[in-house]
Amino acid sequence: MRKIQFGSISSGTLRIEDLLPTFADELSIMEMSETGVKLLHEVEVFLGAPEDPMPNWESDTAGFILDELIDALNEYAPLHMRFGSHEGDGADFGWWPTDFDGCDTVSIDQGKNGESTFVDTDCNLYVEINDHGNTTVRELGGAIIWDCV
Repeated sequence: MRKIQFGSISSGTLRIEDLLPTFADELSIMEMSETGVKLLHEVEVFLGAPEDPMPNWESDTAGFILDELIDALNEYAPLHMRFGSHEGDGADFGWWPTDFDGCDTVSIDQGKNGESTFVDTDCNLYVEINDHGNTTVRELGGAIIWDCV
């Protein structure tokens, strides 16, 4: 298992034949539940053996498996992070931060240049956002859960 890397894992394509194996590879590096293992087996069956004819990428099955992969990857997303397409580019898939709107927060410091430091009391997290949007999310004890530049 490796640490989730913030950012894109696939960009410039919406073709299922490109996305499905990429998402399956990303799921395979997670410490999977029984559901994840079954889903990867389903991907292997769909893709078939190298000597088999090409899978039917236009089928409902391909779309269903892709949706299931996205859902499974989101189960592994750390707090305030999601897996899916980038808000500004629907053909850029990866790990992206979510906003903190709707969270019960206590502001610690609001800088004049757009910096913000607060505690998310819903999730017991300490959050720092600098004037460039760089974000660090920590446990209240100080351990970094995720950060992005």
